[in-house]
Amino acid sequence: MIQKDIFDTRRKLEKKARHCMFEDCQNVAISSHVLQKNGILKEISENNHLIELKPADPYKMEKEGISEFKLVGVNNVYTFPGFCSIHDSSIFKTIESSETLDLQDSEQQSLFAYRGLCQEIRRKEISLETLEDLKDKIPPDVRYLFDSLHDGYLDGLKNLTHFKKEFENCIKNKNFYRFHFETIQIPKIDVCISVPLNIGELEVRDENETYDEWKINKVIPFTTSFINVFPKGNFSYIIAGYHKDYTCKWTDNFNARVKRNKKDRLFKEISDLLTLRLEFWAMSPKLFATIRKVDFEKYKLLFADNVYDHSPKLKTKLNLFEKYTNGG
Repeated sequence: MIQKDIFDTRRKLEKKARHCMFEDCQNVAISSHVLQKNGILKEISENNHLIELKPADPYKMEKEGISEFKLVGVNNVYTFPGFCSIHDSSIFKTIESSETLDLQDSEQQSLFAYRGLCQEIRRKEISLETLEDLKDKIPPDVRYLFDSLHDGYLDGLKNLTHFKKEFENCIKNKNFYRFHFETIQIPKIDVCISVPLNIGELEVRDENETYDEWKINKVIPFTTSFINVFPKGNFSYIIAGYHKDYTCKWTDNFNARVKRNKKDRLFKEISDLLTLRLEFWAMSPKLFATIRKVDFEKYKLLFADNVYDHSPKLKTKLNLFEKYTNGG
C-alpha cells in the first residue's frame, strides 16, 4: 500500500534531526512556531488547542481524502523544524513581543515572510526526501508522475532558496529595500496563514523541445508572493508582498481587492486562498465549528483538483466562511 509507505516515511523524516535554517548555521533546529505562539496562536486557541490541516492517516484516506483537520495543542500547532534556539529567539525578537510589534515596519513584514518561506522550504525538503526514499517502491506505470513531482520539488527548492538568501542578506544588513509589502487591517477572522506562493501561468514547453531540454532551460527564480494572514487583538491583518526584482501582478490585485472589499467579499478571498492555494494553515476551534460538513467535503475535492494549478485566474463558488460572516 503505497499510501501507507508515504505516510510512514514522511512521519519518520519529520522527526529527523535537522540543522538550523539561518544561513550556514550547523546548530540543531528546534520546533519553531511559524507565528507567535504566546500571542497570535494562543489568543485564538481554546483550552490551548487549535485546528490544523494535517496529512490523513493512510487507512482513512478513502474516507477523509489526502488531508484532515485535527485538534493540536498550541505547543505543537503550526510548527516546523526551523531554527536553533539562538536564531529562533534573536532573529524574530521584534515580532514575538506585542510591545515591539509594528506590522507596518518593513523589517517586521520581512521577518514574517522569511519565517513562512523557511517552513515551506523545510516541508519541500521533507517531501523530496520522502520521494527519494520510496523511489524503488514506485510502480512502473506511475513512475513518470514520480519523476515529474520530484523535478517540481527540486525547482521549488531552488526558487525558494534564492529568496531565502535575499531575505538573509536583508536581515544581516538591516536593509529591506529589496522587498515590497503592504499590511492591511481587516475584520477579525481566526485563520493563520504564512506562506510563499508561486502564482502565474506555467511556462509552456516548445513542441520541438524534449522534457529534459525544457527542464534545463527553465528560468529560475520565478515570481513568488509572500502572504501572511493572522488575527491580533480585535482585528486580522494581511501582509502581502514580493521581491522588487520579481513583481507580482496577482499580489497587487489581491491587495487592491482586499482594501476595497467589504467583510463578506474579504472572507471569500481568504476562503479561495485556502481552498485553491494552500496545504498548511490553522484556525480556531470556534471558527472550525461554523463551517458546514458539506463545505469541508467540497473543499477537499476542490483542493485535490487544483493542487498543481498555479493560474492567477483560479476561483471557486465555495465560501468556507459564509456562515461565520453571517453571524455563525
